[in-house]
Amino acid sequence: MQLSAAVADVVRSLIAERGWSGRQLARETGINQATVARKLREDSPFDLDDLQRISQALSVDLTELISAATRLLP
Repeated sequence: MQLSAAVADVVRSLIAERGWSGRQLARETGINQATVARKLREDSPFDLDDLQRISQALSVDLTELISAATRLLP
């Protein structure tokens, strides 16, 4: 598993825990809905600006989000 896939896994888990959809994540972050969907499907990776906006919207520390993703790596 690559780090970008692990990050997408963590983001999917966080939004699921909150009962959010990708559409709501897009609304809360201001990231285009199609872009969020593409990144959640792992068609393209989240960039750091995306992750900062996501961590703020989800009230999760950015370093914790990335740390959670690295723990998924082999």
